[in-house]
Amino acid sequence: MYVGNIGEETTTGQLHSAFIPFGEIRTIDIPQDVISKAPKGFALVEFDEEEDAQHALFNLHNSEFQGHVIRVEVARPMKTRDVLNRPIWADERYFEEYVAKENVEEATEEKPISPA
Repeated sequence: MYVGNIGEETTTGQLHSAFIPFGEIRTIDIPQDVISKAPKGFALVEFDEEEDAQHALFNLHNSEFQGHVIRVEVARPMKTRDVLNRPIWADERYFEEYVAKENVEEATEEKPISPA
């Protein structure tokens, strides 16, 4: 689970206490900035059972935790830096959707017939 908007002072033990009522927890991770070592403001909580995670999401999303309204969502994989640093037109889907589509439209437009 992704747990967003947690305070900098939040510990894994405090998160464990908040999430354990919903089921067995496999891991809790509070990512830190590589350079400053400050918490990034979110945590990742992994449950043993998917159903337990769904219960936590239902009960804790938009709830108050240590003075902050937290967001609890299903965690999604991060995009790699390679994907983030590519120009949009280098994406195959972009090319298929926009560039190829424009070429087809130009080719199918009716052109006036000029007298010979």
